[in-house]
Amino acid sequence: MRYALSAAVLWLPAAVVAATSACSSDVSSAEVCAPPDSACDGVCVALRSDRANCGACGVACPAAEACVDGACEEGGEGGGGGGSGGTDGVGGGPPACGGDRHLKRCDGACVDTRTDPNHCGNCGAPCEPGRACAAALCQRTCLEGLTDCAGTCVDLTADPQHCGRCDRACDPGRPCEDGRCGCSAEPSQDIGSGVPQRVSGTTSGADDSRSLSCSGSGAADQTFLFTAPHAGTYLFDTFDASHDTTLGALRADTCAELACNDDAGSLQSQIAVDLAEGEPVLVVVSGAEGDFTLRVTEPGPIVCAPTALEPVVPQTVTGSTAGLEDSVYADCDIASSQDATYTFTAPEDGLYVFSGRAASRELIVEVRDGGTCTGESLACQYGSSQASAVAELEAGQTALVAVASPGRPLPEFTLEIFEAPTCPAVNLGSRVPQTVTGNNEDLPNVSSACFSPTSGGEATYGFTALHDGVYVFDATESSFPVLLEVRREGCRGEVIMCLDGSSQPARAAIPLAAGETAVIALDSHGEAGDYALEVTEAACPIIDLGSMAPQTVTGTTAGLSDSLAPVCGSFGAPEATYLFTAPAYALYTFDTEGSTFDTLLDVRDGACAGPSLKCNDDADPEGAATHSRLTLPLSAGQAVIVSVDGYEASGEYTLNVARQEVPPCPLFDLGDSVPQAVTGNNEGYLDILTPECGGGPGGEATYAFTAPAEGYYDINTVGSTIETVLSVRLGGCRGPEIACVSDGRSSRALVLLDAGQAVLISVDTSGEGGDYALNVSQSDGSGTSDSGHYELNIHL
Repeated sequence: MRYALSAAVLWLPAAVVAATSACSSDVSSAEVCAPPDSACDGVCVALRSDRANCGACGVACPAAEACVDGACEEGGEGGGGGGSGGTDGVGGGPPACGGDRHLKRCDGACVDTRTDPNHCGNCGAPCEPGRACAAALCQRTCLEGLTDCAGTCVDLTADPQHCGRCDRACDPGRPCEDGRCGCSAEPSQDIGSGVPQRVSGTTSGADDSRSLSCSGSGAADQTFLFTAPHAGTYLFDTFDASHDTTLGALRADTCAELACNDDAGSLQSQIAVDLAEGEPVLVVVSGAEGDFTLRVTEPGPIVCAPTALEPVVPQTVTGSTAGLEDSVYADCDIASSQDATYTFTAPEDGLYVFSGRAASRELIVEVRDGGTCTGESLACQYGSSQASAVAELEAGQTALVAVASPGRPLPEFTLEIFEAPTCPAVNLGSRVPQTVTGNNEDLPNVSSACFSPTSGGEATYGFTALHDGVYVFDATESSFPVLLEVRREGCRGEVIMCLDGSSQPARAAIPLAAGETAVIALDSHGEAGDYALEVTEAACPIIDLGSMAPQTVTGTTAGLSDSLAPVCGSFGAPEATYLFTAPAYALYTFDTEGSTFDTLLDVRDGACAGPSLKCNDDADPEGAATHSRLTLPLSAGQAVIVSVDGYEASGEYTLNVARQEVPPCPLFDLGDSVPQAVTGNNEGYLDILTPECGGGPGGEATYAFTAPAEGYYDINTVGSTIETVLSVRLGGCRGPEIACVSDGRSSRALVLLDAGQAVLISVDTSGEGGDYALNVSQSDGSGTSDSGHYELNIHL
């Protein structure tokens, strides 16, 4: 019975419990107070907060102290209330914290947990920084004066990452003041107003404190404060630096960028800034870490004062460009480069060589007509430590010769002037086979074979074909990697072949007609030594396949000769050659499926010396197939040479020949409407056409288009999912190609067409087939686009 009564009383308010205790003589008050209250003189009180019973019955706190956690402490008038809970003023006196029932003592201070963001709803329950507390709950809104930026409350007037508005960051080192990015004008060094002057510095170990528009952030930098002594233009450069630099100029009061340059044609930089008298400017040197020299100069009138040389050859001149002006804007140099200039008058008609050398420095040699710095450029050559410009001069003709190093002074150089030797130096006649040997150590560098500016000197030979055939010029037995160059009709004629022996065999197979002369140059990247040149005629043994299709033949290339170099390969393996004559106009496919080694297929028109019609290495370039396959249309009676070749391997092969009807070409007709866009998938299409800019064995989609009016037309594959090869031909599939662009998924050509003119557009691929897009529209002919670059073709 006493248990039941006690349990029921636990759910009553403290005042009811007290009254019940006073009227009952058989129930002890200690047994009816609900925890954590305790009975003191028959009244339930909270010993942790009751000032009159603080920690124990009858222990009272002084008037200036409160009862906190059962102990008297200073800081409040009156204690916590008695009764159950001690917060509603029933039974224990006035509440703590000045009598305000909504205040709580948190960390020794009275706080309103309804609104305090550090104690929101309870002591020690803070809101996120900048968030308000209302009704004892953290709010989603920010405190007054703050703005929510991506979930964070920030002060837009002072936050350098959100200055004035969200996500507008100030440059490193610049503060945010009243919502605007301020300027950190503290330079690394104040260099005063001296002009000219040279200041040494280093970016090694420096911070990234400035962000320049032409380089961005992430690079160490140094900042110099320069004050203009008078109004004018001032030049700042780092031409003496040995590493990549960037230069910028900023206003000293706002840090607004005045100029920026990354590479003035070389690794170094230069800027020009117009300043008022007394105007300060911050000059920032950034880029790769290392030592540099900052030069401050003023531009002056360009003075062209060349030194006159004697009209004699050979002669040698030494000099330096240090302290000189940039008086010649060389055709093969876009930098501002100090140059040394000379005038030379040819004593007689001839080809003259102006050869410059400098130790471990880039070098430019230019020859201009008339002996002036602004004359027409006759020759310009650039090299790493040697450059030779060759010019043909008449007797009495004066030329200006300029020597420079791109973007920086040239401490010392040597210039040799001599008359070019007879070219070719030796005429080999028409005899085959024959072998010639020699040494290039003391030979001059005249023609710069394979466009290489450096040379150990080149040997030149002329050879005339006795009859139509393929002639092989082989320099692989030389003691150094030979640059082998073959030109047509003279030393300055068209380059037929150029091979670098350091990366591929210096062996060229050249088709020549009877009586045609070729010039062979043996050069090097500076190496000198013994060389050997072997001249032979390609044997090209031919097996006649007749005109039957389909057919399959087998054989082995082991023991055969390596006479031909396929267009899609090179020398290195023997080949088997077959003659096939088309019985009718049709589409013919040749493949080597079933061969035991990695093959190449090359089809030539008419004879071994004929032009290659099509060449293929690997039928599936994206897969594991090593056999080759190609398809091409042939006319009735057309004879072709089919060669089964390889790389370095030989072995057993299978050659399959198949025939099928020529499919319609074009496959689709776009008509004459513009703009228009079509999509498709070229998987399974036949590979008939051969774009000049490449393409794999995958098939092409072909479209006819007729220009509705005269003008430029933008034809592109923007939106394709495959690597495209875009080709445009006049008339139809067999017409001349006027444009070919291979530029990934967005190949683009700009062509000029007459009204009513028809073209054939083919979309090929450089890899696997797949989805493509073709877009045709008129253009203003500007040659620019947001989607990519153009290939501009004008054929009228």
